Amino acid sequence: MSVECEIFPSINEPGRYDKISYKYTITGRNGASAELINYGARIFRLNVPDNKDGKTADVVLGVKDLDDYLKDGANHGAVVGRSANRIGGAKFTLDGVTYELPVNDGPNNLHTGDKAFQFKFWEGRILDREEADSYIRASGLQGLCDDDSKRPYSDAVLFSCKSEDGENGFPGNLDAEVLYAFLEDDTFLILYKGVSDKKTVFAPTNHAYFNLKGHNRGFIGNEILTVMSDQVTLKDDTNCPDGTYLDVEGTPFDFRNGAPVSQALDLSHPQIGFCKGLDQNFCLANEGRYEKIAVLQEQEASRTMEVWTDMPGIQFYAGNHLGGDDNKDNSSYRPYDALCLEAQMFPNSVNIPGFASSLIDAGEVKYHACGYRFC
Repeated sequence: MSVECEIFPSINEPGRYDKISYKYTITGRNGASAELINYGARIFRLNVPDNKDGKTADVVLGVKDLDDYLKDGANHGAVVGRSANRIGGAKFTLDGVTYELPVNDGPNNLHTGDKAFQFKFWEGRILDREEADSYIRASGLQGLCDDDSKRPYSDAVLFSCKSEDGENGFPGNLDAEVLYAFLEDDTFLILYKGVSDKKTVFAPTNHAYFNLKGHNRGFIGNEILTVMSDQVTLKDDTNCPDGTYLDVEGTPFDFRNGAPVSQALDLSHPQIGFCKGLDQNFCLANEGRYEKIAVLQEQEASRTMEVWTDMPGIQFYAGNHLGGDDNKDNSSYRPYDALCLEAQMFPNSVNIPGFASSLIDAGEVKYHACGYRFC
């Protein structure tokens, strides 16, 4: 099966921008498809059939066209990096050198800065099924490249970009790639690759907002969430992890046996109230192996999405600050209309020795993966 490629429109001011945005469409089984754009290497649509009558819905929120994505502050569907989430005090010290980063979230750095991955026009390339399979196997990720059920189902799209030495304050010329593919086990795979000429931070994520009823169907709180996690990282009063942990037992963060998302919208809890809803890093025990770490279920639309990753954390964000009445398909979005499930390195890990390191050495080729499996 081939990948379709077309120009992604700039409706309000066509021809204004010096780079062209392209949209790629890849297909999976049973009518599933993904529409991807090279601006921010974003997921524009993720069309998934339900388990009742096969009716397909787009389960990822988004805006309408390139003009709106260029103004998008919510990072809809984007690959975020080189460092996703927060770095405390907007600085870190590496080998005796202190690197100052953009201060853009209280006193902290959030999602790297104004020249981050999510604001770049990536180069897109179509890989046939064999090329995609070789690319995945080269990652060496246990649980992914050694499982024949996780071979590509169809052709794939590979996006690439460069983050230059000193960009947003980070050291090293970093070459980044992200592969999108549907696998034979009905997983929509996101595979990241990074290599730098200096020791640096490489901690990407994808910032898709999911609503399994459909992107324009409103409140997410009744969807059932299961998370294989015994602890979350605690945050200081600037919403940044401080190096301590909270056991989920007896808290609104206990999703080990499945619970409605609304359980974690209890604003009386201090970790939830000051950020107006769920926005927390859950600690995983996968030890670098690509494994199932969470499940999201929507009973009305009869869709289930498993989340798989090798990364040590996953940020659950309930769209606390969503808004706007003129989004994709003329949709209105409101707080708690979607849930982000962002596989990631722990936020602020570059400053906290006890966290798994987000650093890569010069010349080291680093891979991470996140898979959303619909079943």
